[in-house]
Amino acid sequence: MRLVAVAAIGLLALTGCGKKGRHSSGSGGFVSGGAGDAPLSTPSGLPTDLPTGLPSGVPSYTPGYTPSYTPSPSYSYSTAPSYDTDARNDISASGCDYNESTSSLEYTLTVNNNETQSMRFSISIVWNDNADQGLLGSDYQSVTVAPGSSQTVKATSYRTLYKATTFTCKIQSAYKFAN
Repeated sequence: MRLVAVAAIGLLALTGCGKKGRHSSGSGGFVSGGAGDAPLSTPSGLPTDLPTGLPSGVPSYTPGYTPSYTPSPSYSYSTAPSYDTDARNDISASGCDYNESTSSLEYTLTVNNNETQSMRFSISIVWNDNADQGLLGSDYQSVTVAPGSSQTVKATSYRTLYKATTFTCKIQSAYKFAN
């Protein structure tokens, strides 16, 4: 504590803070003393014996263990399951027909999941007129099938036919994704 006080007083004495009559000349540097300035002297009452070593009897602390750094765990990545996303070979279809009572084109699809995980199937179906190759209707089905299972869905497109029409049913696209 005494050392801090001595340093602070010494700093004040060296910089000339607190003295009257000193003004800056505007040159931006230190101002030298004028004719009437007294030389700087050591303030009275300051101790002359400053401590030199550490005080005795201060306990030292050494931890009973050595702290160590453990890096974050390493992760192992498994490869993504390999399967063909094209699901047209996983679907069997039957019953391409027109239901007059409901005025709807119908197509029955059986979706088989031969994978070892649950899969979501996205299927787009179209009905085309055989005479002019025009589009009669379309439907989209999304179905989730458990591993090793199959599920039957009915694709439907509502359309009133006014004349005898021959048409074909077609799975336009079919994709499967891990669920």
